[in-house]
Parts: sequence; structure tokens; C-alpha cells
Amino acid sequence: MHPLTATLLVAASARAVRDGAAERLDARLRARVALLRTPERDAVVRVATDLGSLYGVGVVAGTCALLGRQRLARRVGVAGATAWSLAQAAKPLLPRERPYKADGAERIVVEPAGTSWPSGHSAVAAAMAAALGEGRGPITRAVLGVSAMAVGTSRVYVGVHHPSDVVAGLGIGSIAASLVRRFSRR
Repeated sequence: MHPLTATLLVAASARAVRDGAAERLDARLRARVALLRTPERDAVVRVATDLGSLYGVGVVAGTCALLGRQRLARRVGVAGATAWSLAQAAKPLLPRERPYKADGAERIVVEPAGTSWPSGHSAVAAAMAAALGEGRGPITRAVLGVSAMAVGTSRVYVGVHHPSDVVAGLGIGSIAASLVRRFSRR
């Protein structure tokens, strides 16, 4: 995603949340995602959602290193850590209750720290997907992008984020990956 597009996504999400415009759409999308819930899916998603955590960064970067791809491992690690840091820095700018507190959504994972906006897991997943996709073909980049969106959707599924938080997180992750790409070339 182009950095300008990513910045506009983050800004649009922030404005929609701040003005209350996101509430109805967020509620409708959360309700649709909740319809997908089954005990079997719950078990898979509880694990898969952590691909967007710092633990996920360690697993993905470590796997790259074990496969002899040290440069890629560093790029993934730095992009993921940068995205996490940017998302954490943004949280105080727009304090928002998580859906399980604000709307009574069912939470099926351990209670996360911090506020809801933006989704740090989505940011980390987007940054890692961009780092992994750098220099790859369009199909690989598309698969990685869908994977990042799946992590974002999983955060709504497990009850800890509103969809508009995920949009902001995906934008922040893309921005983080762009920053890492730009500074790693120097």
C-alpha cells in the first residue's frame, strides 16, 4: 500500500471514531463476524490471531533466519517492531474502549492491555506482510496482504477490536514497513 493511502486510512479511521460515524458500521461488521463463530474456529483463531503479536514477529523472523534468510529476518523483525511501536504510540491519541467493554462483545482471548484504537496486531501483521512481500510477485504480495487482513479480522472475531481499529492498524503497519524500507536502503 502506498504510504499516502495508508496515512489517509489511518486519518479516516481516527476521524470516523472521534466523530462517532464508525459506531454503526463497526457494530454491523462485528455482528457479521460473530456469525462465523464455532468452537472449532474459535480454537484456531485464538492461536492464529497471535501472528500479529510481537511473539508472531519472533516466530516469523526466527523462521526466516533458520531458513538462512538473515536479511529478510531482520527486515521482518524491524518492520514488526516498528509497527508495534507506532501503534502503541498512537493509542493515547484516541482512547477507545474495546468492544467487550463498550458493547458487551464476547472476548475469547486473554484481556489485552491498552485501548482499542488502533489495532497493534493488525499493524504488526501488515508490516510483516509488506516486508515479506518486498521484491515478490503480485500473487505472493496479494496472499500476504490477505493474511494480514485475516489477522485483523481475527481481532474482531475474538472480541478485542472494532473493525475501524483494524483499518487504522493496517494503515499504520503499511506506514511502518515503508519507513523501514526507506531507512534500510540508506
